[in-house]
Amino acid sequence: NELIKPGNLDKWENNYKRDLARDLEKAREELFADTDKWVSLVDRGLKSNLIYFTNRLNFREWMIHSRDAARKALMAIWAKESLSVDQRIRNFCKDFPREVIGGGAGTRLNLASVLLMGVDVESFPPFRIRVFQKVCRRTEYGLPEKGADEGTLYVHFLGFLNQLIDESGPKGVELPCLLDAQGVVWQLQNHLPKLGVQPVEPKSLNALADELLLTPDFLEEISSLLDDKRQVIFQGPPGTGKTYLAQELAKFLADSESGERITPVQFHPSYSYEDFVRGFRPTLREGQAGFKLQDGPLLRAAGKARDEPGSKHFLIIDEINRGNLSKLFGELYFLLEYRDEPIHMQYQEDDEEDFSLPENLYIIGTMNTADRSIALVDLALRRRFHFVEFHPDSEPVKSLLRRWLERQGLQETLGIVKVIKKANELLQDDRHAAIGPSYFMKEDLDRKMVERIWKHSVIPYIEERLFGDEDFIREFEFKKLCSDVAPELLTSKDEGQTGDVA
Repeated sequence: NELIKPGNLDKWENNYKRDLARDLEKAREELFADTDKWVSLVDRGLKSNLIYFTNRLNFREWMIHSRDAARKALMAIWAKESLSVDQRIRNFCKDFPREVIGGGAGTRLNLASVLLMGVDVESFPPFRIRVFQKVCRRTEYGLPEKGADEGTLYVHFLGFLNQLIDESGPKGVELPCLLDAQGVVWQLQNHLPKLGVQPVEPKSLNALADELLLTPDFLEEISSLLDDKRQVIFQGPPGTGKTYLAQELAKFLADSESGERITPVQFHPSYSYEDFVRGFRPTLREGQAGFKLQDGPLLRAAGKARDEPGSKHFLIIDEINRGNLSKLFGELYFLLEYRDEPIHMQYQEDDEEDFSLPENLYIIGTMNTADRSIALVDLALRRRFHFVEFHPDSEPVKSLLRRWLERQGLQETLGIVKVIKKANELLQDDRHAAIGPSYFMKEDLDRKMVERIWKHSVIPYIEERLFGDEDFIREFEFKKLCSDVAPELLTSKDEGQTGDVA
């Protein structure tokens, strides 16, 4: 209801689009006047959240380095003669190389639709495929046929907007032009209650905690830490569920069950700033080898977050301590502390906008404390992240395996809880080497599988941690531990025997 109050739609949606359209209209005039001003005007007209961040940068680079080809494509979509909108789009896409912006028809139409604002912004509003698909499903308008090209998609989109205008009038909502209708759709998708279906009750934090066999207080604490610094690190021995919880909690907080608002990445010793942030990559263009500046996961995640400011987005960095963190983050250490403060990046065009981390991008890292590279995590990183401990001798991890086995009805394997506890007591001088519960959280777990996992997963890990201490390693033999604390895990032929599985 706030949306349709006088002036709000213009303030929230239309005014900035009209400003961008004026730049594109000027670019169109300069293009047909055969001056050089059109390049900078096009670049200025595309600087917004209407176009995916990385696609805008790719188009800009192509426009600068392939000016004649870009001129031809723009003259096709901005043609002075009378052409249908779908023909304008098809002519543009025919001259616009797929290697610049690939993906499906919806991705390429996103750029084409914004360029069309330079012809008539009120008749040709911007298009976003995900918004359009979701609204079509909710209102039962119907999606276009599978495989529809860019022109067909846009005509279908305009048909939807026209129907919205027709049906809104009798309900007292006047939408004078297609730009107004598009603004309503954008706001309905991102901010207002969904139309066409009964609202689905979102999963509560309590429900998620029950599903994950964790306490609501534990999840609430992590959520509060994320709200505070925007970045946390889950640290603990292997097998304590750090990565799984990072993924599930991010999906919940981002309201993104499909994971579209989640960007995962795993660090390793050879991972570089150029991989993570931005760097040059080999490319082949028109038969010529060269290098192209490409964004890494961090910039892609930031671009997605900036394109959808009303939603939380997450970057999940698994094994964060295995990378050379000072080199990987570089000047971005500053941005972890000062969000939305722009800085000049290491790889940045002279006339490109400075980069900032949007407030709605959250970072969850996982750190394996059994990995000796943890010592390489410097104080600069530690000061910018909150740290959450996951350890088998502390809740909620301590009783996680017991709760999981009981829920699965695997009572015959409950003895493994006592075996792990005994093994971790033996490892008490090396707390970070503790054995986590995840090894044994398998739905088809039985006593034979318990022994197999111990032999082929746990013992190799113990041997690596205690390398050279053969006498101590023998203390961790499965049958020996079972004989001490969980004889019920042994079969009748095993009782009284020691030694490992043959």
